[in-house]
Amino acid sequence: MRRLAALVSLLCLAGATACGGDDSSDARKAAQSYVSTLGKRDGAGTCALMTKSLQQQFTAAVAKSDARFKGRTCPQIMQAALDTIPRDQLRNFSRAKISDLKLDGDSGTFRYTLGTINVDGRVAKENGDWKVSCCVPGSG
Repeated sequence: MRRLAALVSLLCLAGATACGGDDSSDARKAAQSYVSTLGKRDGAGTCALMTKSLQQQFTAAVAKSDARFKGRTCPQIMQAALDTIPRDQLRNFSRAKISDLKLDGDSGTFRYTLGTINVDGRVAKENGDWKVSCCVPGSG
């Protein structure tokens, strides 16, 4: 289960979905909603805020590292992973603020901080909604 929690941290720290309106505002709301949903320990909600491609990457990576998750859905795997993260660590997600949002058409990048860890994420429009499409934890 530790490996599963680590995969969540590495693959899924980032953005979400919003409808219509100003792209910059909607993309920022998407990223903030995603981070907040992680902090609420909501596996199904978190997956709903990810692009289909990121959901597939996440489920494939987890199933490859732990055969018990083969054939399970993103919400099932995400919930199992979030359930392994201590509450005090999840609170960091609730406090994270989105910064450095930059959009280029239907995609963009952003950053947020979890304690001392900076997380660089990506958002993309999927079926008209902004969702998280990728993220890469960094240091500093």
